[in-house]
Amino acid sequence: MQWAWKDGKLVPEAEACLNVRDGAVLHGASLFETLRCYSGHPFRLEAHLQRLHCWMQHLRLFARRGEGLDLSTPTIRSAIAQLLDACGLQERDARLRITVTAGSEHCPPSYFLLADEITAEQKAQWQRGIRAILLPDPRSAQTELPKWGSYAWNMEAQLHAQSRGAQEAIWVNSAGYLTEGAISNLFIWHEGILKTPPLQEGILAGITRQVVFQIAERLHIPCREERLPVHHLYGAQAVMLTNSVREIVAVTHLDDNPLSQHPIVARLQQAYRQLIEEEQQTAQ
Repeated sequence: MQWAWKDGKLVPEAEACLNVRDGAVLHGASLFETLRCYSGHPFRLEAHLQRLHCWMQHLRLFARRGEGLDLSTPTIRSAIAQLLDACGLQERDARLRITVTAGSEHCPPSYFLLADEITAEQKAQWQRGIRAILLPDPRSAQTELPKWGSYAWNMEAQLHAQSRGAQEAIWVNSAGYLTEGAISNLFIWHEGILKTPPLQEGILAGITRQVVFQIAERLHIPCREERLPVHHLYGAQAVMLTNSVREIVAVTHLDDNPLSQHPIVARLQQAYRQLIEEEQQTAQ
């Protein structure tokens, strides 16, 4: 049986239902965080919750209605432990999603947690690297974006990529600059510098993106935000994508064209895994 954590208690996933009047159901009004758990340890949980709280306070949809939700770190950490235990995932790698709905004038907001195992096949694929395609960015934004539950454009881009034998789509805005992947942030190794698009391009302030900045500083690797024209992808010595579940993944092909590979990716991957181990040991 699959389990979910909904509004403070463990329930069978099939019983974790939402009110049809909830803004999440009617308008896609929800926020979410996705993170990875390593043998029961939720990596960078506080950073994810901090981002979630920030947007809940900033967005009027959530500012007042969400006051009654207990999304404190101790509460969510306990909920994660109980959910992973119920799902038999305490000793495995798992993808965890936290969703908060907006509710409405007819019903209070709700929150729920879901967990899924990350398979050995998935980890092997990410280690080998993935294929990506270029797509026009369907959004129009010039500032950092919240992690909206309305993920239709992202899902459509993913399906488009899969139909062409790829695992991710990289978006290009109307000005011809790279923004991000449909479910990831983008980095390139170009002219001896690790570069990523700025938040002003309308991208997500990814938690793994922040971790890469920290790793780069630790390893004395030059790293900066910079507007990236499309042609930089083909001129780069390495292209990589980051998210909390996949971690740091090399892009091996773009629109079926092979891309350059560079040892910098393996160096960052190794440092990322080392950081996970350090934080796991600290948490014990």
